[in-house]
Amino acid sequence: MLKKGKVAMKVNRLICIVAIIGSGIFASYYGGNVAYALLYLTILIPIAAFLYTVYVYFRFRLYQEIGSHLITKGEWNDYSFVIANEDIITYRNIKVKFLSDKSTIEAAGQVNEYCLLPREKQKLQTRIKCHYRGEYYVGVNQVEITDFLNLFTITYPVASKLKAVVLPRVVQLDKLSIAPSESDVKNNSRFLSDAMEVLDTETRKFSPGDSRKIIHWKASARMGELISRKYQYIPKAQTVVFMDLMKIKDEEIKVIGYEDKIIESVLAIVNFYAKRNIRSNIIYEHHGVRQISIASNDDFNVFYKTCAGLRFEGVLPVYELLNEKRGFSTEGDFYVVVTHFLSRELYLEASKLMSRQNKVSIIFISDDVADSSRELMSDMRLSGIGVYQIMSEDEIADILSQ
Repeated sequence: MLKKGKVAMKVNRLICIVAIIGSGIFASYYGGNVAYALLYLTILIPIAAFLYTVYVYFRFRLYQEIGSHLITKGEWNDYSFVIANEDIITYRNIKVKFLSDKSTIEAAGQVNEYCLLPREKQKLQTRIKCHYRGEYYVGVNQVEITDFLNLFTITYPVASKLKAVVLPRVVQLDKLSIAPSESDVKNNSRFLSDAMEVLDTETRKFSPGDSRKIIHWKASARMGELISRKYQYIPKAQTVVFMDLMKIKDEEIKVIGYEDKIIESVLAIVNFYAKRNIRSNIIYEHHGVRQISIASNDDFNVFYKTCAGLRFEGVLPVYELLNEKRGFSTEGDFYVVVTHFLSRELYLEASKLMSRQNKVSIIFISDDVADSSRELMSDMRLSGIGVYQIMSEDEIADILSQ
């Protein structure tokens, strides 16, 4: 249809040019009022057609509205579009082109064509779905206006576009298979606070207010007075998730997909713990190294709302973040690295953490199937590091819960 329209426009333009040339030759040979009137008419017709397109552009009205400017990736939201002719002349051919690279409008093609009679308006009440996280424009992208003789088509960008803030998905996990068995939900009391206190072998004299549970009865009988055990504070094991926000080099759409999967994998893991009131920590670089502690749904929701604005502009490789954290690690910690790039340096830092009786899992977001990457993943697994690759077509829940 579009090709036929372009062919018809070329034919009309050719006829118009031939008519102008012909009337010019006729006027130069014969002269007279009729000949020059015909020449002026053939010249004025295309000028009038062009002015018509300009007039329609300034006079037609276009309204669009989205149900909410803060939406969730992959969910349908209300969208309405109205194009109106508030004039006394007919608007012959108006083509509205919608943005379709990052969003989909239900019941609407990429190009919708309208012919509006005087005082007529047409409305499209439908839904819109955004496919990627971030802030970007949705809805109408540009408008094409064609004159009544099909001589000119002028494309105008829409001045007031709709901008949506799209939050990432929160993938719900019934279980987290990448985690060590010690951090399973059945043992979640081990993770309820930053430190736990246990009874030590050392003793002291009983003080008023001490619980009878901590009395060392054998020592009390031997000493002839009440003796209490001392408390020893031992840091609890912690879960730390490293989110790699370094710039990804690949095709634009693939890059956006990788970025979304990195953030959604991190959200899936910390949400799994937050729903069970288990503390976890997120470390990433975004205008400086940041560490966020999440221990409840409220903490999670605060972090979740910031994810739409996260930019992959980090300058520190994720293995350097591990190196900084390694000095503060304790035995039995669980470390998760979510990244789009594997390296020997990352392997080395993860191995050093493993040597301190920690558990390390690496979530590799990439379609990379090169032999070098496979060999590196194999070496990591042989060292006891859990490596899980999530490709573009994979579901996050399938990999993290398998």
